[in-house]
Amino acid sequence: MGFLTILIYIVLSFSVGTLLVIIPTGILNFMNAADYLNQNILANFSSSATLVLIGLIIILLCLRYIQKMILSGRQNKNISLESKEGKVNITVMAVEDMLKKMLEERDEVSHIKVKVSLKKKIISVQIKGYLNYEVNLVDFTKEIQEKVKEKLGVLLGEDKKVTVNLQIRKITMTDKKEKLENPEIPFRHYE
Repeated sequence: MGFLTILIYIVLSFSVGTLLVIIPTGILNFMNAADYLNQNILANFSSSATLVLIGLIIILLCLRYIQKMILSGRQNKNISLESKEGKVNITVMAVEDMLKKMLEERDEVSHIKVKVSLKKKIISVQIKGYLNYEVNLVDFTKEIQEKVKEKLGVLLGEDKKVTVNLQIRKITMTDKKEKLENPEIPFRHYE
């Protein structure tokens, strides 16, 4: 979302909210406000024209934002592959699910969230998760990034450029041996 769009929505929301507070309390009398507008602002052609132009600009910006949302939603949902046999569309959600399942097989990470986005010819993968064991972060993240790139290269072909960003949100220091020897039994403390 652009800065100008956010600013317009904040101003409009604040204005509507203020009106909804002022009207029931009786602070603003509509008859007095209408008389003031007619005598001071609407009587002057340049003031009226300025208000109309500002209103039209706001409406056009809002329509442009809605158009942009609709078009970006349609374009960024599929990855298209073409071969001499035909065209294949793979949804971004399918790629995200595949990568999540691949990463969940590893004991070192948990609470994994994968987001894939498309920007022109670049496939950007954002992976967030918890690190369960004490590992060498540089080697581990490099290994994960390489495996994700390799998996996407096999699936989509080597011609697609893939960037992988990994975010470790939390490090929980549990011992591997302890987890394997003493698995947690659900509801074991209940009688």
